[in-house]
This record gives sequence, structure tokens and C-alpha cells, in this order.
Amino acid sequence: MNLDLQIFPMPKIITQILVQQKRKNRCSIYLDEEFGFGLHQDVVFQFGLKKGDSLTEDQIEKILYSEEKKKAKERALNFLSYRDRSEKEMRTKLKQVGFEEKIIDLVVKDLKRLKLIDDEKFAMAFAKSKLITRPMGEFLLKQELVQKGISRELIEKTVEQIYEKNDPLNVALELAHKRKKLVTNLDELKAKKRVSDFLLRRGFSWDIVSQVIEQWEDLNVE
Repeated sequence: MNLDLQIFPMPKIITQILVQQKRKNRCSIYLDEEFGFGLHQDVVFQFGLKKGDSLTEDQIEKILYSEEKKKAKERALNFLSYRDRSEKEMRTKLKQVGFEEKIIDLVVKDLKRLKLIDDEKFAMAFAKSKLITRPMGEFLLKQELVQKGISRELIEKTVEQIYEKNDPLNVALELAHKRKKLVTNLDELKAKKRVSDFLLRRGFSWDIVSQVIEQWEDLNVE
């Protein structure tokens, strides 16, 4: 008989469900007169938990799994409250705070379904922002999108669309004009090299940089 009890543990009885004083949206669940675990009220309602219910180990495991998913989703929404995230960024953030891969997969799936994570939208918004705050060439923009975890196919599509409306040469010329103002104390050869090196670091191709230098005299410095 004792062996049977070890193989099939007795269900635990919910003896109290108390709303936590400091966190009103959470409840403390007491099993057999002892504190068992804390749950978000949504999880309590989801499983219809009430005093007197008996819970098997499998039921408790499912309840705690839903609680963990709830915590992960709340954390994800908190991350999104600061700024949009790519799928890779969100996965990385959730993993860093300790959630397991299976939970992360479920949360990311939900967020994508709700369009709260959308790599296509994120990539375009990111690219537009970069051209405003830190103008750059195609190469560097592609590299930064790679770091955000955007797929190669989507990167190519995004970069093509963004530079259809923002001619790389015009972007480079505007940057070169501003940069030239900072090197007026140098002789022309050194000044051109400083500006060329700067544009290359910003991800512009040799072809674009060469065209900028060819128009050096037109980069008037007031």
C-alpha cells in the first residue's frame, strides 16, 4: 500500500486562496494548509481554482506552466513598452532573464500573432530611423540589421526599398558636406582622405565615395 502511494501521490487540497497585499493582481495558493505557490489572478481564473479543489501533480504542473508563460509574456510586453523589438532581440532578452526555450517559443508565437513582433515592420522602421539619426551606406545598414537578427532575404528587401527613396549618393554628399566643415584646417589631400575614410566607415561603397570626392569643390563650406 505504501508503495502505491509513492507511485501515485495523493492529490493536494487548496485550503486558501489569498490576494497578495503588495501585488493585488496575484494570489497566494495554500495546499494542505501550507503555502504552495503564487499565481497571477488570470491563471487562477483560467483554471477556475477555488478553496476545496483537489490538485494532482499533473494539474499543478500545468498550472505552474501557465503561470510561467504569463510571467514571460508580461516581461516581453514590458520590453516592448520601451521600443519595438525584433524576434531575435525578444528571444535573447527573455532567455537572459531565465525563461526556458519552450516558454519563449510560445510567447513569441503569441506576440507575432498579435503583430506585436513583426520583423518586416521592425526592419523598415529601424532603417528609416538610422537614416535620420545616423545616416549610413547600404553595407553598414545591412550589418546592423544582421545584428538585430533580421533574415538575409528581408534585409535585402528592406535596404532596396529604403534606398529607392534615399539615394545613397545624396546621403553621402550631405554627410561629406558636414564632415568637410571639420577638416578645413587641413590641406586638401588630407581633408579628402579624412572625409573618404569617414564615409567608408559609414558603410558607403568605394564607388559612392569616389563620386563624392569628384564633387569636392561643390561641397561648399560656409
